[in-house]
Amino acid sequence: MKRRQFISRSTASFFGTMLAPAVLKPVMAKLYKTVELPNFRLRTLTSGPKHHFFGYYGMSPWNKSETQMACLESSFHHRLPEPGETATIGLVDPNSGTFSPLAETSAWNLQQGSLIHWNPLQPDNEIIYNDRIDGEMASIRLDVTNGKKNILPRPISAVAKKGKYALSLTYGRLSRLRKVVGYADAVDPYANEAHPEKDGLFLMDLETGKSKLIVSIAEVFEKSVADYQALANRHMWFNHTDINPSGTRFLFLARSRDDNRKLDSSMFTINMDGTDLKQMIPFGSGVSHFGWRNDEEIVAVFHLPGEKELKHILFKDGEANFRVIGENFIIDNGHCTFSPNGRWMATDRKQDESHSQSLWLYDMELDKGMILGTIPVNEQIFLRGDIRCDFHPRWNPSGNKICFDAVETTAWTRQMHLVEFIDYE
Repeated sequence: MKRRQFISRSTASFFGTMLAPAVLKPVMAKLYKTVELPNFRLRTLTSGPKHHFFGYYGMSPWNKSETQMACLESSFHHRLPEPGETATIGLVDPNSGTFSPLAETSAWNLQQGSLIHWNPLQPDNEIIYNDRIDGEMASIRLDVTNGKKNILPRPISAVAKKGKYALSLTYGRLSRLRKVVGYADAVDPYANEAHPEKDGLFLMDLETGKSKLIVSIAEVFEKSVADYQALANRHMWFNHTDINPSGTRFLFLARSRDDNRKLDSSMFTINMDGTDLKQMIPFGSGVSHFGWRNDEEIVAVFHLPGEKELKHILFKDGEANFRVIGENFIIDNGHCTFSPNGRWMATDRKQDESHSQSLWLYDMELDKGMILGTIPVNEQIFLRGDIRCDFHPRWNPSGNKICFDAVETTAWTRQMHLVEFIDYE
């Protein structure tokens, strides 16, 4: 089957299948064996009446042995959290979906949760999440077997999959400049500075809690403003950090807002010690979401020079060898993330015309893709805006399951869902 023929058939077969309440039970989807794409089943994992969600993508809710999954439980999802309101940190049984509470946090939002990570130093027994301690933003190392807690002096943004380091941001600046990924009542210590020298990205030791500023907002501003004068009068912040698999380099977005309050972002990569800062995607490109395929290759969503359409584009760190993934198939924006072996890319898409979201899978070896399913959204606020429920697909360590958040279609609660691939390697 030619690639264009597969795209046409798969779109007709999967994209039009709405996952109504009855279909959200375990189902089997027939695929075209001639193109070697996997069979799968889709099921809703958690249940109401409370809401259960993990939050962001680019990290896994599963522990190393895949016996437990971490998530948040909240009593509401129709508005942003107010200062002092908490969510419950807990574990989910991957088979039954049963939720077991562990602790509470007041540092959370509906978009990213509390940025829960399994600690790579204790990948089966310890989670790290953000909280507010004595009025200050911090993070907690929690042993899920005995409840023992260790407080770290800064909140986390990303955790290296290997080693003992985490990246940290100032969430007060996020709360002021982009509330959807900030925490209620967090304070920006440099609110009057457009490009502070003492704020930016910090590297924190997960064992000792020691941290240091490794790249400042001022440094990135000075590196960018000569080629992009519009930054001169804008406040800048950093967001969306992601560390490569070996923990040697990471990427992040430098963000500002234009005169119409629209996000304007650039992507940078840098060594974990703060050296070799490189601008990979310039301001004005619409760059939004991304993920490492391996230590060198990155996928990002942006538009190429002279074009308006957002595309999923693969390139090497430090090089401008841009290659579009799924040309004429993957459309518009999406939260893109690779399976551990780098073969499969999952992403999602919003469809305003049908008030729905869909989950997509792309095989990088076969250069073919499929739509795993589409779920209707009952209220516009869950499709767009600060309390939207993005799918945010994330892989299990074995690379044969995808977890995503979605508003289920029976009681319209925010829950965790699973795609489980069958008979594939």
